[in-house]
Amino acid sequence: SEAAMLYRMSHLYQNTLDETVNIFDELALKRSVALLSTAKVIDVYASSSNLYFAKNFQFQFQEIGQVIQVPEEDYMQRLSAANSNEEHVAIVVSYGGRGPTTQAVVELLKENNTPIILMTSTQDNPLASVATEKLYLASTENHYNKISSFSTRFSLLMLFDLLYTAYFNQQAEENKAFKLMNYQKMNRELK
Repeated sequence: SEAAMLYRMSHLYQNTLDETVNIFDELALKRSVALLSTAKVIDVYASSSNLYFAKNFQFQFQEIGQVIQVPEEDYMQRLSAANSNEEHVAIVVSYGGRGPTTQAVVELLKENNTPIILMTSTQDNPLASVATEKLYLASTENHYNKISSFSTRFSLLMLFDLLYTAYFNQQAEENKAFKLMNYQKMNRELK
C-alpha cells in the first residue's frame, strides 16, 4: 500500500541521515572548504543523475557570485581535467571509482597537481588514494539490486549542502547581502 511505501521511504531516509552523520568527518569538511576558498577555479565532476545535484550545487554558489564549472559529457570532463592545474580544486563524485571517464579524469587531475575532494562510499574506491580529501556517502545500498539510488542520492545532497553551507558561513553577512542585492537587481519590486 501507499502508506507502507511512505513508511519504508521515510525509514530509508532516516537511516541514510543517521549513517551520513555517523561517518561524517568534520575536519575533512573544514579542509575541503579551505581548499574551495583558495581555489581560483572549482570544477565538479559527476555523472548520470548525480549531475543534477552538481548543477544544484553550482546554482547555490552562483547565487553568491562564485563561479563553479560542471562539465557534463565525457569529452568535456576530460578536457576540463586536462586544462586543470594546482589553482583549481576538483570535486569528484564517485561512489565506487569504477567509471572509465571518472578514472581518466582523476588521472589527469593527478598529473596536473589539482587538489581533489572525493565524494565516495566508505567501501574501497581505487581513486581514494589520490584524493586530497574524502567526504563519505552513506554506503548501505546494494547498487545492483534496488529500485533506485534513494539513499546515495540523499546522502550526496546532504554532503553538497554541508559543503555549501560551511563555505557560505565563512562570510555569511557578505553572502546574504550579495544575494539580496542581486535579487533586487533582478526584481525591482523587491524591497
